[in-house]
Amino acid sequence: MGRQGELSRPRQPLTPADESFRHQAVAPALETAHVDPAWAERCWHLLNVGGGWVLGAGRAVWPHGGRRTAVAGLSTGETQLSLRLHEPFAAGDDPDRADVGPVRIEAVRPLEEIRLVLDDPGFGLAFDLTWRARFAPVATDRNRIERDGVVVTDYMNLFQSGLYSGVVRVDGEERRLDGRAGFRDRGWGLRKHEGTARRGMHVFCACELPDEALYVLLYETASGRRVFTNGWLVDASGLADTVVDAEHDLRLDGRRLLDGRLGVELASGVRREVRFEAEGRLWMETLGYTAVPGRADPGAERWDVSDPAVRAELDGMFDNPCAFEADGVAGHGFVEVGLGDHERYRPAGSAPS
Repeated sequence: MGRQGELSRPRQPLTPADESFRHQAVAPALETAHVDPAWAERCWHLLNVGGGWVLGAGRAVWPHGGRRTAVAGLSTGETQLSLRLHEPFAAGDDPDRADVGPVRIEAVRPLEEIRLVLDDPGFGLAFDLTWRARFAPVATDRNRIERDGVVVTDYMNLFQSGLYSGVVRVDGEERRLDGRAGFRDRGWGLRKHEGTARRGMHVFCACELPDEALYVLLYETASGRRVFTNGWLVDASGLADTVVDAEHDLRLDGRRLLDGRLGVELASGVRREVRFEAEGRLWMETLGYTAVPGRADPGAERWDVSDPAVRAELDGMFDNPCAFEADGVAGHGFVEVGLGDHERYRPAGSAPS
């Protein structure tokens, strides 16, 4: 009976990748833990450029969905430029190919150096950046969620602090960076929902300090019950400590973060107090993190995010560049908030219709 169950799952085809000596399962190289169109490999880079500018860029491969994608966006505080690109992906195609249209995100030296380029003369945003590792990467726990017996999330991430150098241009205005501390996210697995969940909340804090980085990832149900806590304190020596608990106090305008604090308890027994104030926001609804039909389709857009009607239309998940203070030490980074119904911050029925 067990063998019949094994055979009932369609076998993935053999491809040139099966010549590599990298198999981790007794299956063709294309076999994944879940053979589902929602299975993807992703990377995501966030850069708090400063002065109200926030940049995000990423690419993904959806082997069972038959596509590769890339997104790039920048918000100045008044305007957000958003670019979404799709190309077909077939069995046997190279998943490590770095370019999707005019976006190129290449691991020049794995875990050490990433090159990010957007070169499209017809679009108002361009960048040529190099990210170099500042500290060692950390891996999240596996986050597996089932609803009514169906797996809807089975995912993990690699987070890493680095230094960005290069140039960012928006509508002819240029800003140069030389060793600006920033974050990157590399993830893989199954996620059947993109964007802000209808119920519950997640918060991710990426705090870049002069000599260390503190990352905290939290998931809560609509009742406010904590179901997932991960966090790491990383410095030049490697993983210095881990987060075992965190309490939050966020001040929000609807779903939009204004400021807040995290009280973080580390495995060593040390407690860290982290305060942050939002300096802008990246509107993730325009960059593929959405449940609205058609909104993640390929396109190049310019949004006036100073317009209240536009703000209402794009209300959803936000990556908020923040100024930080951790136990008296100043830093910068991001707080990402995905807020659905939540007993404390957004009680059911309180959202505007």
